[in-house]
Amino acid sequence: MRALAISMLFTGTLLVSPLASAGPVKGADGQTVEIAPPKRVVAINSSLVEILFGLGKGGTVVGTDVGGNFPPEQAKIAKVGHPYHPSVEGIISLSPDVVLASQENLDAATAAQLRGARIPVLVLENSSKEGVAGLKRRIDAVARLFDIPEAGQKMTREIDQRLSELNKRIAATKTKPRILFIYAHGPGEAFVYGRDTGVHVLIELVGGQNAADFTTGTKALSAEGMVLAAPDAIIMLHRSLEAVGGVAGALKLPGVALTPAGKNSKIIAVDDTVRWVGPRFPLFADSLFTALHANARP
Repeated sequence: MRALAISMLFTGTLLVSPLASAGPVKGADGQTVEIAPPKRVVAINSSLVEILFGLGKGGTVVGTDVGGNFPPEQAKIAKVGHPYHPSVEGIISLSPDVVLASQENLDAATAAQLRGARIPVLVLENSSKEGVAGLKRRIDAVARLFDIPEAGQKMTREIDQRLSELNKRIAATKTKPRILFIYAHGPGEAFVYGRDTGVHVLIELVGGQNAADFTTGTKALSAEGMVLAAPDAIIMLHRSLEAVGGVAGALKLPGVALTPAGKNSKIIAVDDTVRWVGPRFPLFADSLFTALHANARP
């Protein structure tokens, strides 16, 4: 009888396990995750949270970092710390079936700690430098993890359609404005973003040229650098613009008033999450395009 029970258990394992799993999904760090569609997810990186909600799996998110603001439901989700320094203890305390994180948010040591605690970790491509192509691959990976590939394909089609419509508007303008992004916590601390950043992706999506493409990643703002960059428009996060005292405060940042953007008060606020390329990027790009081609503020 015992032999029969063991045989049934073994046979059941062989039959049920492959069917219960959505199939192996290989992460950007080379590690593969093969689990049943998860019911409890910790997602590090606001773009991943937006992907999960967009795929109809927002209800599985039991934890995330403090960097996101969309959708409104994410405000009620438990927080596990800074997006670049999530708390291992905080994540483990939520008993997730899987942790989803973008490469820039979860280093190898932190991922190893979580895996050591027997928590599967799926590391997705860097969300701030792989552009829309990388975004689509991340959507596909998440959809396959939940065994809903059709939902992922639908999301990527919608992104393509919105960008196609935007490209028609860009083609009609025949201009390529120089755009600079300033990240500021306040009047005394500001940085510009060069290549390999989500902001660089956004600027290219609207048909512009990153005026800070002389550098990669972030660089401290200087008056000399600002004058040499000579942006036609400056974009800042809503919260950054608020932190420096609005447009009037932004014009007082080093060198800004000497640029074409400063002289025309072309300071445009953008969504606080644009540093990570996510599903709403086509909408962000459309709004920015409209603002760029509106008349300069008085």
